[in-house]
Amino acid sequence: MEHVFKQVEQNIDTLVANNVNWSATATSDQLHQAKQGALQLSFGVDCVIPSHWLGDLQGKKVLCLAGAGGLQAPLLACAGADVTVLDLSERMLDKDREVAKQERLGLRIEHGNMCDLSRFADASFDLVLNPPSLCYVPDVTPVFCEVYRVLKPGGTFIMISMNPIAYVCDWDADAQCYKAVNRMPYCACEHTGQGEWIEYGHTMESYLGGQLQCGLVLTGYKECQMEDITELYFATKGEKV
Repeated sequence: MEHVFKQVEQNIDTLVANNVNWSATATSDQLHQAKQGALQLSFGVDCVIPSHWLGDLQGKKVLCLAGAGGLQAPLLACAGADVTVLDLSERMLDKDREVAKQERLGLRIEHGNMCDLSRFADASFDLVLNPPSLCYVPDVTPVFCEVYRVLKPGGTFIMISMNPIAYVCDWDADAQCYKAVNRMPYCACEHTGQGEWIEYGHTMESYLGGQLQCGLVLTGYKECQMEDITELYFATKGEKV
């Protein structure tokens, strides 16, 4: 399995080197607003995490899980949180290092796999935030169980992901429409033409049932439809009660 994550790391590093749009860092205006108490965390165009999901961040211990890139972690730090960011991609972590240096933010930056949080003690964090990245692990349950372990009682887990429809459907060039052709769960390596790309599509049962199985209580759900009809994001709020 280690070779799978090494390939994922190489794939992400390559995308970052090519300036993929989701690797853009927080703007100076966004950072300023966060410092002024007007934090906005987005997952896609006009898709904002509800502020009441985040609550008062002042002094809170926050883990940005597979959340490097110089966006979420610096914004949360500017809002007063004590932020740790863990990611598989050193190139994404470099973006956090750059913003932290520019803004003089005390980010704790860790290179690692979201499936293994053994470096963190039980009940270490008030909030764990996971932007879209679970598509790079073959099984989401170990991630959710580790999140539950490192959350403090009363802590919150916010995750964002693509709806499974993105993997069920493929574009049919002849018919000029999307068709449901793939069964779930989905693995890119089982399909031709993917090269070295590794990506997994998980079921909603895995996303929602997996969190419940690990002990989290789901208290929030939000969706955001992008221009492409199969690009449907969703976010959940889970709590350790």
